[in-house]
Amino acid sequence: MSQIFARQVGRIAFGVVLLAGVAWLATDAWSGTFGAFRLPRLDAARIVGLTWLAAIAAGLAAWGIAARVRGSRGSEALFARSIVIPTLGIALLLPITLHLPVVLLVADAGAFDFWVVASLWITGLAHLVFAATCALRGYRLVTGKPAMSPARIYVTTLVTSCVPFVVLWAIPPVLVAITALPFVPMLHAMERRITRERLELETVSQALPRAVALLPHARA
Repeated sequence: MSQIFARQVGRIAFGVVLLAGVAWLATDAWSGTFGAFRLPRLDAARIVGLTWLAAIAAGLAAWGIAARVRGSRGSEALFARSIVIPTLGIALLLPITLHLPVVLLVADAGAFDFWVVASLWITGLAHLVFAATCALRGYRLVTGKPAMSPARIYVTTLVTSCVPFVVLWAIPPVLVAITALPFVPMLHAMERRITRERLELETVSQALPRAVALLPHARA
């Protein structure tokens, strides 16, 4: 049980740092201050990279610390948060991360700064809808309720990306369609991950009373 608890705590820490990085990136993009008044300069590419590294480090550290807490037990609320928080962070940051190597391949870090700002204005709503529907799917799967299918999330995000900038030669929907495609198998994997962890929790909770019942016999 303590290992499951540690895993959940690690996921939450990972997700919290991702969300903090998204807030940092969005704030700089909104204000147009990438690298301004900072030594050393931190452009959008560096913010994205630093966020992923910090999130991984925070997740591992939290997992290691939580694993040392003996007798720790999780809860349904903790389980749900451990799915929803990292899902939000990944859904918000990974799409622009996938664009990063492509933009740097044909241009430079300054062009990626512009790309992030443009994405915020043109496909920002689609990003929010995508993240919200992914997180809602995770929450409903954890709570055992019917959840949106990955295909429906994909189509909903694609339709949202058409508002109001489909007039730009349909470029935003095409970009969203390509970027969101790798998330479909990831959303299927989310369901398998939740089902497996649910089975682990049920197995452990069923085994605990048996261990307690055997203690008096062991002492005898």
